[in-house]
Amino acid sequence: MKNIFYIISLIILSGTLSACSNETIAANEEEKTNKRTSSSEIMAISETKEIKNTDLLKEKSLYQFEASEGTNEYIVFVYAEDEQSLLREEIGQGGKNPLYKGHYSIYLAEKDSAVAYKQGEVGSGGPFVFNQSSHQAYAINLGKNTIIAILESGEHGNSKPFLYSIKDGELREVYTEGKFAGIFGTEIKNINHKYLQTAHLQENNIWKFITWEFDEETLVLKLKDETELNAEEDNKGEYWYNRWQENSEFYFPFLNLELSSDVVEKAKQGIPLGSPYPIGTNIANIKKSEPNYMEDAFLEEPPYLMYPDITYYYDKITGTVTAVSIPGERVKTTLDKIKELFGKPDQEERDGHGEMKAIYNADKYVVEILSKETGEVEDIYLRKK
Repeated sequence: MKNIFYIISLIILSGTLSACSNETIAANEEEKTNKRTSSSEIMAISETKEIKNTDLLKEKSLYQFEASEGTNEYIVFVYAEDEQSLLREEIGQGGKNPLYKGHYSIYLAEKDSAVAYKQGEVGSGGPFVFNQSSHQAYAINLGKNTIIAILESGEHGNSKPFLYSIKDGELREVYTEGKFAGIFGTEIKNINHKYLQTAHLQENNIWKFITWEFDEETLVLKLKDETELNAEEDNKGEYWYNRWQENSEFYFPFLNLELSSDVVEKAKQGIPLGSPYPIGTNIANIKKSEPNYMEDAFLEEPPYLMYPDITYYYDKITGTVTAVSIPGERVKTTLDKIKELFGKPDQEERDGHGEMKAIYNADKYVVEILSKETGEVEDIYLRKK
Protein backbone atom coordinates (compact mmCIF):
# COMPACT_ATOMS: atom_id res chain seq x y z
CA MET A 1 0.00 0.00 0.00
CA LYS A 2 2.85 2.35 0.89
CA ASN A 3 4.53 1.57 -2.46
CA ILE A 4 1.37 2.60 -4.34
CA PHE A 5 1.22 5.88 -2.36
CA TYR A 6 4.86 6.64 -3.18
CA ILE A 7 4.30 5.89 -6.88
CA ILE A 8 1.28 8.23 -7.04
CA SER A 9 3.27 10.99 -5.27
CA LEU A 10 6.14 10.65 -7.70
CA ILE A 11 3.77 10.87 -10.68
CA ILE A 12 2.20 14.07 -9.30
CA LEU A 13 5.63 15.59 -8.52
CA SER A 14 6.90 14.69 -11.96
CA GLY A 15 3.90 16.37 -13.59
CA THR A 16 4.38 19.52 -11.50
CA LEU A 17 8.08 19.78 -12.38
CA SER A 18 7.29 19.23 -16.05
CA ALA A 19 4.72 22.05 -15.99
CA CYS A 20 7.18 24.41 -14.27
CA SER A 21 9.84 23.48 -16.79
CA ASN A 22 7.48 24.19 -19.69
CA GLU A 23 6.55 27.57 -18.19
CA THR A 24 10.26 28.45 -17.77
CA ILE A 25 11.03 27.42 -21.37
CA ALA A 26 8.05 29.44 -22.61
CA ALA A 27 9.20 32.49 -20.65
CA ASN A 28 12.74 32.18 -21.99
CA GLU A 29 11.42 31.81 -25.53
CA GLU A 30 9.24 34.91 -25.06
CA GLU A 31 12.23 36.89 -23.77
CA LYS A 32 14.33 35.74 -26.74
CA THR A 33 11.51 36.70 -29.11
CA ASN A 34 11.31 40.15 -27.54
CA LYS A 35 15.07 40.58 -27.86
CA ARG A 36 14.92 39.40 -31.48
CA THR A 37 12.08 41.84 -32.16
CA SER A 38 14.00 44.70 -30.55
CA SER A 39 17.14 43.80 -32.51
CA SER A 40 15.11 43.55 -35.70
CA GLU A 41 13.66 47.00 -35.15
CA ILE A 42 17.12 48.45 -34.55
CA MET A 43 18.44 46.68 -37.67
CA ALA A 44 15.50 47.99 -39.69
CA ILE A 45 16.30 51.53 -38.57
CA SER A 46 20.02 51.06 -39.23
CA GLU A 47 19.44 49.61 -42.72
CA THR A 48 17.90 52.91 -43.83
CA LYS A 49 21.00 54.88 -42.80
CA GLU A 50 24.25 55.42 -44.63
CA ILE A 51 27.12 53.38 -43.16
CA LYS A 52 30.77 54.31 -42.73
CA ASN A 53 33.68 52.26 -41.45
CA THR A 54 34.76 53.53 -38.01
CA ASP A 55 38.45 53.15 -38.86
CA LEU A 56 37.94 55.63 -41.70
CA LEU A 57 36.00 58.01 -39.46
CA LYS A 58 38.58 57.84 -36.68
CA GLU A 59 41.23 58.88 -39.19
CA LYS A 60 39.27 61.48 -41.20
CA SER A 61 36.71 63.04 -38.83
CA LEU A 62 37.24 66.61 -37.72
CA TYR A 63 35.75 65.76 -34.31
CA GLN A 64 34.93 62.60 -32.41
CA PHE A 65 33.41 62.26 -28.96
CA GLU A 66 32.56 59.53 -26.49
CA ALA A 67 28.87 59.62 -25.58
CA SER A 68 26.40 57.60 -23.56
CA GLU A 69 22.73 56.84 -23.17
CA GLY A 70 22.28 55.25 -19.77
CA THR A 71 24.69 52.30 -19.67
CA ASN A 72 25.11 52.18 -23.47
CA GLU A 73 28.33 53.71 -24.81
CA TYR A 74 28.84 55.25 -28.24
CA ILE A 75 31.25 57.25 -30.38
CA VAL A 76 30.01 60.33 -32.26
CA PHE A 77 31.86 61.46 -35.39
CA VAL A 78 31.61 64.81 -37.22
CA TYR A 79 32.77 64.21 -40.79
CA ALA A 80 32.56 65.84 -44.24
CA GLU A 81 33.65 64.16 -47.48
CA ASP A 82 34.12 67.57 -49.12
CA GLU A 83 36.09 69.12 -46.23
CA GLN A 84 38.37 71.98 -47.23
CA SER A 85 41.17 73.42 -45.13
CA LEU A 86 41.37 77.20 -45.25
CA LEU A 87 43.67 79.78 -43.70
CA ARG A 88 42.40 83.09 -42.34
CA GLU A 89 44.73 85.95 -41.58
CA GLU A 90 44.29 87.01 -37.94
CA ILE A 91 44.23 90.81 -37.71
CA GLY A 92 46.82 92.04 -35.25
CA GLN A 93 47.90 88.50 -34.36
CA GLY A 94 50.69 88.14 -36.89
CA GLY A 95 49.62 84.66 -37.95
CA LYS A 96 47.08 82.55 -39.82
CA ASN A 97 44.21 80.64 -38.29
CA PRO A 98 43.16 77.29 -39.86
CA LEU A 99 39.48 76.95 -40.78
CA TYR A 100 37.62 73.89 -42.06
CA LYS A 101 34.62 74.08 -44.35
CA GLY A 102 32.28 71.42 -45.72
CA HIS A 103 28.91 69.71 -45.64
CA TYR A 104 29.38 67.96 -42.31
CA SER A 105 27.36 64.98 -41.13
CA ILE A 106 27.11 63.26 -37.77
CA TYR A 107 27.74 59.52 -37.50
CA LEU A 108 27.00 57.31 -34.49
CA ALA A 109 28.67 54.01 -33.63
CA GLU A 110 28.39 51.69 -30.69
CA LYS A 111 31.65 51.63 -28.78
CA ASP A 112 34.13 49.16 -30.37
CA SER A 113 31.83 48.70 -33.39
CA ALA A 114 33.36 48.48 -36.87
CA VAL A 115 30.57 50.53 -38.46
CA ALA A 116 28.89 53.88 -37.81
CA TYR A 117 25.49 55.07 -39.03
CA LYS A 118 24.79 58.51 -40.43
CA GLN A 119 22.38 60.43 -38.18
CA GLY A 120 21.92 63.64 -40.13
CA GLU A 121 23.51 66.88 -41.27
CA VAL A 122 25.20 69.38 -38.98
CA GLY A 123 23.16 72.55 -38.50
CA SER A 124 20.75 73.41 -41.31
CA GLY A 125 22.47 71.13 -43.82
CA GLY A 126 24.44 73.77 -45.72
CA PRO A 127 28.21 74.33 -45.66
CA PHE A 128 29.50 74.67 -42.11
CA VAL A 129 32.71 76.42 -41.08
CA PHE A 130 34.70 75.27 -38.06
CA ASN A 131 37.45 77.21 -36.37
CA GLN A 132 39.12 74.66 -34.11
CA SER A 133 40.58 77.37 -31.91
CA SER A 134 37.04 78.57 -31.05
CA HIS A 135 35.74 75.55 -29.14
CA GLN A 136 32.87 75.02 -31.60
CA ALA A 137 32.12 71.37 -30.90
CA TYR A 138 32.22 69.38 -27.67
CA ALA A 139 30.46 66.80 -25.51
CA ILE A 140 28.61 67.67 -22.29
CA ASN A 141 28.04 64.84 -19.82
CA LEU A 142 24.87 65.14 -17.74
CA GLY A 143 24.52 62.17 -15.41
CA LYS A 144 24.37 59.05 -17.60
CA ASN A 145 23.53 60.98 -20.76
CA THR A 146 25.56 63.11 -23.16
CA ILE A 147 24.70 66.23 -25.12
CA ILE A 148 26.76 67.03 -28.22
CA ALA A 149 27.05 70.79 -28.75
CA ILE A 150 27.97 72.22 -32.16
CA LEU A 151 28.06 76.00 -32.49
CA GLU A 152 27.82 78.14 -35.58
CA SER A 153 29.71 81.44 -35.34
CA GLY A 154 27.67 84.59 -35.78
CA GLU A 155 28.15 88.33 -35.54
CA HIS A 156 29.33 90.36 -32.55
CA GLY A 157 30.76 87.34 -30.71
CA ASN A 158 27.46 85.41 -30.73
CA SER A 159 26.96 81.75 -31.64
CA LYS A 160 24.00 79.63 -32.65
CA PRO A 161 24.01 76.27 -30.85
CA PHE A 162 22.87 72.97 -32.36
CA LEU A 163 22.40 70.38 -29.62
CA TYR A 164 22.03 66.60 -29.94
CA SER A 165 21.57 63.65 -27.59
CA ILE A 166 21.09 59.90 -27.95
CA LYS A 167 17.61 58.42 -27.53
CA ASP A 168 16.87 54.74 -28.18
CA GLY A 169 20.18 54.31 -29.95
CA GLU A 170 19.75 57.27 -32.31
CA LEU A 171 21.16 60.79 -32.22
CA ARG A 172 18.33 63.31 -32.02
CA GLU A 173 18.11 67.07 -31.78
CA VAL A 174 17.70 68.66 -28.34
CA TYR A 175 15.21 71.52 -28.16
CA THR A 176 14.87 74.31 -25.63
CA GLU A 177 11.87 75.55 -23.73
CA GLY A 178 11.23 79.10 -24.90
CA LYS A 179 13.28 81.26 -27.25
CA PHE A 180 16.95 80.32 -27.56
CA ALA A 181 18.29 82.21 -30.57
CA GLY A 182 21.94 82.30 -29.60
CA ILE A 183 24.56 82.67 -26.90
CA PHE A 184 27.51 84.96 -26.36
CA GLY A 185 30.76 83.13 -27.05
CA THR A 186 30.77 79.38 -27.55
CA GLU A 187 30.59 78.00 -24.03
CA ILE A 188 27.65 76.15 -22.54
CA LYS A 189 28.45 75.73 -18.87
CA ASN A 190 28.01 72.32 -17.21
CA ILE A 191 27.04 72.77 -13.55
CA ASN A 192 27.68 69.68 -11.43
CA HIS A 193 26.63 67.40 -14.33
CA LYS A 194 23.02 68.39 -13.60
CA TYR A 195 22.34 71.83 -15.08
CA LEU A 196 23.50 73.85 -18.08
CA GLN A 197 24.06 77.60 -18.12
CA THR A 198 24.40 80.04 -21.00
CA ALA A 199 25.47 83.71 -21.17
CA HIS A 200 23.78 86.29 -23.40
CA LEU A 201 24.82 89.88 -24.16
CA GLN A 202 21.75 91.93 -25.03
CA GLU A 203 21.14 95.51 -26.10
CA ASN A 204 22.38 98.31 -23.85
CA ASN A 205 25.08 96.02 -22.40
CA ILE A 206 22.55 94.00 -20.42
CA TRP A 207 23.92 90.56 -19.54
CA LYS A 208 21.62 87.61 -19.03
CA PHE A 209 22.54 84.24 -17.49
CA ILE A 210 20.09 81.39 -18.18
CA THR A 211 20.18 78.09 -16.32
CA TRP A 212 18.64 74.98 -17.93
CA GLU A 213 17.60 71.54 -16.73
CA PHE A 214 17.76 68.63 -19.19
CA ASP A 215 14.77 66.30 -19.55
CA GLU A 216 16.30 63.10 -20.93
CA GLU A 217 12.90 61.61 -21.78
CA THR A 218 11.70 64.45 -24.03
CA LEU A 219 15.18 65.74 -24.98
CA VAL A 220 14.16 69.26 -23.97
CA LEU A 221 16.19 71.84 -22.06
CA LYS A 222 13.74 73.29 -19.56
CA LEU A 223 14.16 76.79 -18.17
CA LYS A 224 15.34 76.59 -14.56
CA ASP A 225 16.20 80.24 -13.91
CA GLU A 226 17.34 83.45 -15.58
CA THR A 227 18.90 86.67 -14.29
CA GLU A 228 19.54 89.98 -16.05
CA LEU A 229 22.30 92.34 -14.91
CA ASN A 230 22.00 95.97 -15.96
CA ALA A 231 25.05 97.91 -17.09
CA GLU A 232 24.38 100.49 -14.38
CA GLU A 233 25.09 97.98 -11.61
CA ASP A 234 28.83 98.76 -11.40
CA ASN A 235 29.53 96.63 -14.50
CA LYS A 236 28.39 93.60 -12.53
CA GLY A 237 27.37 91.74 -15.70
CA GLU A 238 30.73 92.17 -17.39
CA TYR A 239 32.52 91.24 -14.15
CA TRP A 240 30.51 88.04 -13.84
CA TYR A 241 30.99 87.08 -17.49
CA ASN A 242 34.75 87.52 -17.20
CA ARG A 243 34.77 85.29 -14.11
CA TRP A 244 32.32 82.89 -15.76
CA GLN A 245 34.62 82.19 -18.69
CA GLU A 246 37.80 81.94 -16.57
CA ASN A 247 37.15 78.43 -15.36
CA SER A 248 34.77 75.61 -16.32
CA GLU A 249 33.75 75.30 -12.66
CA PHE A 250 32.66 78.94 -12.32
CA TYR A 251 29.00 79.77 -12.90
CA PHE A 252 26.51 82.49 -12.10
CA PRO A 253 24.40 81.74 -8.97
CA PHE A 254 20.83 80.70 -9.75
CA LEU A 255 17.57 79.89 -7.99
CA ASN A 256 18.19 76.58 -6.21
CA LEU A 257 17.01 77.18 -2.62
CA GLU A 258 13.55 77.31 -1.10
CA LEU A 259 13.19 79.42 2.02
CA SER A 260 11.41 77.97 5.06
CA SER A 261 10.40 79.36 8.44
CA ASP A 262 13.03 77.26 10.28
CA VAL A 263 16.03 79.19 8.87
CA VAL A 264 16.45 81.18 12.10
CA GLU A 265 16.06 78.05 14.25
CA LYS A 266 18.82 76.29 12.30
CA ALA A 267 20.93 79.42 12.57
CA LYS A 268 20.89 78.99 16.37
CA GLN A 269 22.96 75.84 15.78
CA GLY A 270 25.36 77.68 13.47
CA ILE A 271 23.89 76.01 10.36
CA PRO A 272 23.83 78.48 7.42
CA LEU A 273 21.31 78.44 4.60
CA GLY A 274 22.59 76.67 1.50
CA SER A 275 25.81 75.26 2.95
CA PRO A 276 26.80 71.85 4.36
CA TYR A 277 29.47 73.47 6.56
CA PRO A 278 28.42 75.06 9.88
CA ILE A 279 30.02 78.07 11.52
CA GLY A 280 33.20 76.89 13.27
CA THR A 281 34.38 74.64 10.41
CA ASN A 282 38.05 75.09 9.55
CA ILE A 283 38.52 76.78 6.20
CA ALA A 284 41.27 74.29 5.27
CA ASN A 285 38.74 71.45 5.42
CA ILE A 286 36.36 73.30 3.10
CA LYS A 287 39.14 74.03 0.61
CA LYS A 288 40.15 70.38 0.64
CA SER A 289 36.60 69.15 0.04
CA GLU A 290 35.67 71.92 -2.42
CA PRO A 291 38.87 72.87 -4.30
CA ASN A 292 37.17 74.82 -7.12
CA TYR A 293 36.79 78.15 -5.35
CA MET A 294 36.81 81.45 -7.24
CA GLU A 295 38.87 83.49 -4.82
CA ASP A 296 40.80 83.10 -1.56
CA ALA A 297 41.12 86.66 -0.26
CA PHE A 298 43.49 85.95 2.60
CA LEU A 299 44.79 89.53 2.71
CA GLU A 300 41.33 91.05 3.07
CA GLU A 301 39.88 91.90 6.45
CA PRO A 302 38.19 89.65 7.25
CA PRO A 303 39.64 87.09 4.82
CA TYR A 304 37.13 85.11 2.78
CA LEU A 305 36.85 82.11 0.48
CA MET A 306 34.47 82.75 -2.41
CA TYR A 307 32.56 80.17 -4.47
CA PRO A 308 30.01 80.95 -7.20
CA ASP A 309 27.05 80.47 -4.84
CA ILE A 310 28.49 80.98 -1.33
CA THR A 311 31.23 82.85 0.53
CA TYR A 312 32.96 81.82 3.79
CA TYR A 313 34.57 84.41 6.07
CA TYR A 314 37.19 83.10 8.46
CA ASP A 315 39.64 84.02 11.19
CA LYS A 316 43.07 84.71 9.74
CA ILE A 317 44.95 83.04 12.63
CA THR A 318 42.84 79.96 13.43
CA GLY A 319 41.17 79.47 10.03
CA THR A 320 37.80 79.04 11.76
CA VAL A 321 34.74 80.09 9.73
CA THR A 322 33.00 82.98 11.49
CA ALA A 323 30.39 83.98 8.88
CA VAL A 324 28.75 82.67 5.72
CA SER A 325 26.86 84.54 2.99
CA ILE A 326 24.80 83.49 -0.03
CA PRO A 327 23.76 85.73 -2.94
CA GLY A 328 20.12 86.70 -3.30
CA GLU A 329 19.95 85.02 -6.73
CA ARG A 330 19.71 81.67 -4.95
CA VAL A 331 16.38 82.56 -3.32
CA LYS A 332 14.88 85.19 -5.67
CA THR A 333 12.65 86.85 -3.07
CA THR A 334 11.97 90.21 -1.41
CA LEU A 335 12.52 91.55 2.09
CA ASP A 336 8.74 91.81 2.61
CA LYS A 337 8.31 88.09 1.88
CA ILE A 338 11.19 87.30 4.24
CA LYS A 339 9.39 89.20 7.00
CA GLU A 340 6.20 87.26 6.33
CA LEU A 341 8.14 84.01 6.64
CA PHE A 342 10.57 84.81 9.51
CA GLY A 343 8.44 87.31 11.41
CA LYS A 344 9.31 90.83 12.49
CA PRO A 345 13.09 91.51 12.51
CA ASP A 346 14.81 92.28 15.82
CA GLN A 347 16.41 95.25 14.13
CA GLU A 348 16.18 97.15 10.83
CA GLU A 349 18.63 99.57 9.25
CA ARG A 350 18.61 101.70 6.11
CA ASP A 351 21.73 103.22 4.53
CA GLY A 352 22.06 106.45 2.55
CA HIS A 353 21.38 104.64 -0.76
CA GLY A 354 18.03 103.29 0.39
CA GLU A 355 19.30 99.75 0.89
CA MET A 356 17.80 97.87 3.84
CA LYS A 357 19.20 95.43 6.38
CA ALA A 358 16.94 93.20 8.49
CA ILE A 359 18.56 91.50 11.50
CA TYR A 360 17.32 88.39 13.31
CA ASN A 361 18.97 87.26 16.55
CA ALA A 362 19.69 83.52 16.78
CA ASP A 363 21.29 82.93 20.22
CA LYS A 364 25.06 83.08 19.64
CA TYR A 365 24.52 84.01 15.99
CA VAL A 366 22.76 86.65 13.91
CA VAL A 367 21.00 86.39 10.53
CA GLU A 368 21.31 89.50 8.34
CA ILE A 369 19.20 90.05 5.23
CA LEU A 370 20.47 92.75 2.86
CA SER A 371 18.11 94.09 0.20
CA LYS A 372 18.30 96.60 -2.65
CA GLU A 373 16.25 99.79 -2.72
CA THR A 374 13.65 97.84 -4.74
CA GLY A 375 13.25 95.37 -1.87
CA GLU A 376 14.91 92.46 -3.70
CA VAL A 377 17.12 90.38 -1.41
CA GLU A 378 20.77 90.87 -2.36
CA ASP A 379 22.60 88.77 0.25
CA ILE A 380 21.83 86.60 3.28
CA TYR A 381 24.47 86.36 6.04
CA LEU A 382 24.90 84.15 9.09
CA ARG A 383 27.45 85.58 11.53
CA LYS A 384 28.79 84.66 14.93
CA LYS A 385 28.13 87.44 17.44
